[in-house]
Amino acid sequence: MTGGLVREVELVLADGGFGPGSGLVVQDREDGVLVTWSADALIRPTILAHASDPAVRARVTLTGIRSALDHALAALFLDAGLVTTVPADGAVLVTRPALL
Repeated sequence: MTGGLVREVELVLADGGFGPGSGLVVQDREDGVLVTWSADALIRPTILAHASDPAVRARVTLTGIRSALDHALAALFLDAGLVTTVPADGAVLVTRPALL
């Protein structure tokens, strides 16, 4: 891909309130631009506080938050005329629509 789509994705994210410090990472790939979110800053304190709890994994599962973020990003990119797919948990692939 070219840097043009990366820059476009970054601008769409910034316009949508997902600027620096949002935890979103934008990566240029051959098949599009991959947007991922690292929840490390959010879950690390919980893991540390509950390290001895055998069910700590259940405390840090962020399925609902990830799903909400995926939907918000999809709506944001759709509004900007871009296409999203979810190739893996916690990732959104952004591409331009196919030309007919």
